[in-house]
Amino acid sequence: MSIDQDLSHVQSLLDPSEVIPPTSPLYGPNAQGWAVQKDLHPRLVAVPTSPESLARLIAHLYKSHLHFGIRGQGFLSASAKDVLVSMTAFDEFHFDPHAEVATVGAGQTWGAVYRKLKEAAPSYAIVGARTPAISVGGTVVTGGLSWLSAEYGCISDPENMLDAQVVKSDGSVVWASTEPDLLWTMRGGGGGFGVATKFLFRVRPYPQAIWAGPILLPRQQLPTVATRLEAFLASNPDPRVSMFLYIIRKNLLETIGAFQDMLVVHAYDANGEEHGREAFKWALDIPGAVDQTGVTDMEGVTKLQQNVDKSKGTMRQYWAPLFLKTLSAATITRAIELVDELAKQDSAVSDCTYLIFELFALCDAKGSCAWPRPPGAKHVILIGAGCPANASAGQEEMARNLAEDASERILGSRTVNLLANGGEEFHDPVMIWGENLDRLRQLKKVYDPNGRFQGPIRA
Repeated sequence: MSIDQDLSHVQSLLDPSEVIPPTSPLYGPNAQGWAVQKDLHPRLVAVPTSPESLARLIAHLYKSHLHFGIRGQGFLSASAKDVLVSMTAFDEFHFDPHAEVATVGAGQTWGAVYRKLKEAAPSYAIVGARTPAISVGGTVVTGGLSWLSAEYGCISDPENMLDAQVVKSDGSVVWASTEPDLLWTMRGGGGGFGVATKFLFRVRPYPQAIWAGPILLPRQQLPTVATRLEAFLASNPDPRVSMFLYIIRKNLLETIGAFQDMLVVHAYDANGEEHGREAFKWALDIPGAVDQTGVTDMEGVTKLQQNVDKSKGTMRQYWAPLFLKTLSAATITRAIELVDELAKQDSAVSDCTYLIFELFALCDAKGSCAWPRPPGAKHVILIGAGCPANASAGQEEMARNLAEDASERILGSRTVNLLANGGEEFHDPVMIWGENLDRLRQLKKVYDPNGRFQGPIRA
């Protein structure tokens, strides 16, 4: 069977409304990923609307010679040469107040989940992603970090993600709890063991008067910020306290009359405003601080990052998600100065590069997970090294080299633990999955015997 014939057969398995050709205006939104260089320009996008439709499709694709991939909302940059399966129609949501469990479709955004949970159970919270535009499925299979993770762990941890409905390579549909090894792979195994259609999540009563938002600090205050932040990290605050630290370029700050780049302490305290202002007094008291914090609920907290989606498909991007137990003032300074130096070398690359410190981002796992994070690790330095979509080969090489060498340039070592979310093909998988890598490779042979599912684990 030729590729064209095979593609015609794929279309025959689906309702016409479930097929998006490249000529459709829906093609771009359903095919575009975050990183432009990973776009393989699929010949067809399939949008199955039921487990039965998806099962027929996967059973055929797995046995065919077509190159296929599975896409949520595109932030993992999944693509395919022939058929890209978009999961966006899997947007189910149901809240069981007696069991305190939510059934959540895998293809919807976390923003949609927060809105639906707020409508169904306004006093509850779910351990879900901090960025509202990313999809449920992609965060689960890569572990997933939440504003609640310092207290309750990864999104995929056993006390949070209880079960998953999965379409296997042969088209059978199972609840992963009936195959414990399969459920284990869903807990940060990176994907590629089957296609999850929905999850069962534990939801909990949680404060809804959360103090959160940015505190802008002059870039020249970096020595003070780094020193005070090191002391703050050593104080090991309440698990309902978390934060980001990042840089905003001066050209994005015209509305407040900024003449220089600003450091941003993005504060989070679910204990409320009084507690939060005391916890972050070290930042609020720095001369030149601009306080843009406020009190909101969990949906409002995540909306503070709603503009992330606007950058999707605009850059070539490579990630380095460094996972650490401790963070010193010297390391903070070195990382920021590395990005500053990049601006002097190539402003286009610098403008497309992110540096985010995600602090008190996680706690130790309670139960067995495919991603075996090291005990005591709770901080992340996330480098997103990028360049414009139309950048030169030299600019792309500069961005890739920065991501590939980030741990050595910032921490002086290449043997640094990494998050499963954001791992690139040039990263050593041992630094992500450690002692679990061999087991994952064995299970890859079981659940993907022909090596047809895309994913970071290879048998």
